[in-house]
Amino acid sequence: MDHISKPQHHREGFSLIELAIVLTILGIIAGGVLTGRHLIRSAQLRTIITEKDRLQSAVNTFEEKFDALPGDFAGAVALWGVMPTGACQIGYGTGARDATGTQTCNGDGNGDIWFPHSVGNNAEGVLFWQHLSNAGLWEGRYSGVFSGWGAAGSFYFSKFGESTYVIPHHYRVSYPGGIIPRSDLISFEGEYGHTMVYKSNDNTYNVLLPEEAYNIDRKMDDGLPGIGMVVTRERDGALCNTLPASSSTAAELYTYNRAHDQRACEIEFKNMW
Repeated sequence: MDHISKPQHHREGFSLIELAIVLTILGIIAGGVLTGRHLIRSAQLRTIITEKDRLQSAVNTFEEKFDALPGDFAGAVALWGVMPTGACQIGYGTGARDATGTQTCNGDGNGDIWFPHSVGNNAEGVLFWQHLSNAGLWEGRYSGVFSGWGAAGSFYFSKFGESTYVIPHHYRVSYPGGIIPRSDLISFEGEYGHTMVYKSNDNTYNVLLPEEAYNIDRKMDDGLPGIGMVVTRERDGALCNTLPASSSTAAELYTYNRAHDQRACEIEFKNMW
């Protein structure tokens, strides 16, 4: 007797339960990736706070040892040698370059780290990094010569990453007492002293999302972009600070534009030394 074989039924696709399990697993993986990215970014942001504290401590140690600020130190050449090419004009000379090892220039010893920038000069703002390095108080080797904004060898590049470099500066030469008027439109008005500015090495200079700048400001200061120890730049405008740069708007009226999701803010620490 012939046996008629039953047709074979091949199952195709997934059941709803299987699909639910797959989607759940994918959701867990995606959530883990997002959490990991958030943790990495949080660690990057903490780097800025840590560096600020480290740099403040390094400069204080330098000042205690040499009775001068790095960059402004008038006895640097006697300790570390002079640049072999060009003339070290005190404070902000031009043409001093081709240094090897610790060869450097003197600052003018007036207590200000001045930074008039033109390519090829030995401004105190770039000698700052070289003097700190020569004293063994900061990592890296530096030329002591301004080769352009964000130029390798002229500046310290932050471990924050994203081509972020750090500029020390004092506004006293440009503005009496380092007090910036409201009409400046680049920086918010107020007394600044020696500052440390984080800039990105691109045409925008912007380093942080407004939310990120706000979180750093809130942790360290008052959470406001225009006043206190931690500020942004007024020129960063409404994308960072909710209001455009204005000669009539007081600094305390600005807030961070936390809804903006692109990098739009520089960050500056005032009255460092």
